[in-house]
Amino acid sequence: MGVESWKRNLAALWIAQTLTMIAFSFVFPFIPLFVQSLGVPDPVEAADWAGAIAAAAAVSMSVAQPFWGSLADRWGRRPMVIRSMLGGAFIVTVMGLATSPQQLLVTRFVQGAITGTVAAANALVATSTPRHRLGFALGVMQVAIFLGSSLGPLIGGILADNFGYRIPFYVAGALMAVGATIVLLFVRENFTPPPVGSARGGILAESRSMLAITVFPILLVVIFLIQFGGTIISPVLSLFIEELSGTQDAATAAGVVLAATGAVSAASALLLGRVSDKLGSRRILTVCLVGASLSYFPQCLVQQVWQLLLLRMLLGVFLGGLMPSANALLAGLVTQERRGAAFGLAAHYRFFVPKVRC
Repeated sequence: MGVESWKRNLAALWIAQTLTMIAFSFVFPFIPLFVQSLGVPDPVEAADWAGAIAAAAAVSMSVAQPFWGSLADRWGRRPMVIRSMLGGAFIVTVMGLATSPQQLLVTRFVQGAITGTVAAANALVATSTPRHRLGFALGVMQVAIFLGSSLGPLIGGILADNFGYRIPFYVAGALMAVGATIVLLFVRENFTPPPVGSARGGILAESRSMLAITVFPILLVVIFLIQFGGTIISPVLSLFIEELSGTQDAATAAGVVLAATGAVSAASALLLGRVSDKLGSRRILTVCLVGASLSYFPQCLVQQVWQLLLLRMLLGVFLGGLMPSANALLAGLVTQERRGAAFGLAAHYRFFVPKVRC
């Protein structure tokens, strides 16, 4: 694939992934508040439901991602990106029709099984980008995640406060469909199917062979802990902000906090992605892990929303460098032909995060 081809693919995938992350962020940060609107007024019970709903998607996604990753190496990574975005468009729209927490739980479980846009897009980028630009390219994709995660809550919060919690689901479904269309029209993949008879013994055998690679299991543990650190907070963050703000516009306040965090993280991801190509992804990952850990602790002591906002922005500086450097290290451990399976296996550990009640 030529130089211009990988740049064009990266640009199109960035736009599609940004739209998809905006769509997801329209609705998922406000799941606890949506649960309350479905007849669960008690904040503690709503937090329990939010944790269960988040866990449902994590469990189904962790089981499905190695399967999708293995298929990507056999059928192509581009079809997996399109599949995940179209599947997300359909099921998120259906989630907006839920009339009970139980229905929301079931549809969220299905959503986890059929989506996985981040792993699919990263696998495609990792197989179409020159090795010496992997840190930059994966940093750009992380910018899409953080930018979408910052704009989505802000716009979604305003929509939810003014039009109710169902409208953002429908808008999210439309945005994901647009993202899938962009990939279909503008992304190209020079994919050569593996020769007949070259199968590596199935998903389990392939996973075992990758786990035997030096450092690979350690990196999977690091990816798991990165995801765990975010997931332990996200199901109840909007409720915590509602408690701090004491206003009726809790969704908007939560959107502002998440938007600011995402904006800082996006800028950091772009900068640190470039730096990692020069200094090494391992160094950047180590610094960001330490910084993020230290940034989390003071957040439980805040008394005002603005205090939480500043600490979340500080956290965003380090969050921006975590996944790009971890993904670049992951891609460097395996050949291009196995990167779909590698990112699928990483997604298994990334999303297999237990429900934690805070």
